[in-house]
Amino acid sequence: MAKRFTRARRALEVTRIARNRRLVRVLREIGVVGDRPATREGAVEFRVALEQLGTTYLKLGQLLSSRPDLLPDVYIEELGKLVDDVPPFPFAEVERIVQEDIGDDTIVKLEPEPLAAASIAQIHEALLADGRDVVIKVRRPGVVEQVDLDLDVIRSAVGFLDKRSETAQLLQLRALAEELEVHLRAELDFVEEASNTELIARQMADYDDLIVPKVIRPYVTERLLVLERIRGERVTADHGLPAEQAARLARDFFRAYIRQVTLAGVYHADPHRGNVSLTNDGRLALLDHGLLGRLDDETRTTLSLLLLAIAGNRSDDVGALLLSLSLTTLDSNEPAFLHELHRKLPRYHWRPLAEISTGEALADLQRIALRHEIRLPTSFALIGKTLSQADSIARLLDPELDPIALIEQESLKLIFAEAEERLEPDRFFGTLLTQLASLSRLPRRVAEVAERLEAGTLKVGVVPTDLEGTEHMLRSVANRVGASLIVVGLLIASALMARVSHAVALAGFCLSGLLGLYMVWRIIRTPGEL
Repeated sequence: MAKRFTRARRALEVTRIARNRRLVRVLREIGVVGDRPATREGAVEFRVALEQLGTTYLKLGQLLSSRPDLLPDVYIEELGKLVDDVPPFPFAEVERIVQEDIGDDTIVKLEPEPLAAASIAQIHEALLADGRDVVIKVRRPGVVEQVDLDLDVIRSAVGFLDKRSETAQLLQLRALAEELEVHLRAELDFVEEASNTELIARQMADYDDLIVPKVIRPYVTERLLVLERIRGERVTADHGLPAEQAARLARDFFRAYIRQVTLAGVYHADPHRGNVSLTNDGRLALLDHGLLGRLDDETRTTLSLLLLAIAGNRSDDVGALLLSLSLTTLDSNEPAFLHELHRKLPRYHWRPLAEISTGEALADLQRIALRHEIRLPTSFALIGKTLSQADSIARLLDPELDPIALIEQESLKLIFAEAEERLEPDRFFGTLLTQLASLSRLPRRVAEVAERLEAGTLKVGVVPTDLEGTEHMLRSVANRVGASLIVVGLLIASALMARVSHAVALAGFCLSGLLGLYMVWRIIRTPGEL
């Protein structure tokens, strides 16, 4: 009972902020409950509301900023300004958590003033007993309980919309809510973040100019993380590096992210300017690894081929690869999708980075797919955002860098590396062995088909699709027609009974009125047009 009361109170608070920020208008502008042109004012109201609602909704906004297929450009741009900057929690709480998790004798100096304070954690500089300079990341007290509550409210709202809005179903709001939960759970667990940091550090080992803070073990718990202190500043256009060094850094940085996505299948999914630092010795430090993207082997390989096809301006290959990644239905318009790709893809070919808006090409692919009711996996949006942020950092270092050329160079290397890996004896013969059983049965099956065809006993079965939807539609129509007949019958019977008994007639009119209102309510809340 207490849990339901708390959830209801939080839902009322969210509703109050939504009403104050006129979020119904926002829902119309983004196409969930209507069709209204997007405005800057609506986008600003949406961003401010998310900031007011706290941690979970801030992360939702950051996730939505990677979905140009869901939101108009003005909303994507505004959500990029989301500020996860909140007042620090008391230093006494930091000391308590440090003492409980790693003890008093480990830290000889802990700075009271945090280096950064966000909605999930804050960071303090410290000195270990062995003389090492470190930073301590401490989870904000109570944030896990707050996130659990907010996720519960969001799941309820998404479940309601998903059952009643065709637009919500097309936008995959349920999948979006699930993705939000996965991301938040990962960022709240510092044990997982420590493992992520070490994984990315191993991937960056081949790049001398890219570094990752070292995790100081055993000082890692679910709510506390100790890392090597790396001194540096945010990357800006006035970085002061020699042009040759800056160009090398930009190339290595962008190549590293292409390799993470297409070769490793595990990548640092949030390389924004706050998480990439230019160190005092002229290297780039990758910070905050709470959020990693992960791809299965098939998706990773397809993505490598897709990047190469985009770089080579091969529209047919891009379309085929996107369709192999996506979910299509009977309503998907594949010919129109491929036609639009032929028209739009050449715009990005051989253009320098300075002339391409951040993530423009991948964002356009997402919009085109949604417009023709082709659902790309949610991982595609996160990859698009990651590469967009990476090329944004690269642009600051070297405005002349051409990412298309880099993608082409790296993709070719990666395809050869993938082919070499697949031809390794262990993997090659393992794959071959799994196929031999099917291949050995093929001649017998061909012979059986030929014999049945010759004897005239070959049967071909056709299985109709989407019968559940058709059955549901027919039941709905039958129910509504039946209810309408009942309402009409009650009205006529009540009118005839008026001469005999006014009370019975009034009861009949009231009953028919209630039933009619219920039918109107059911029609309104059903997906589709009235």
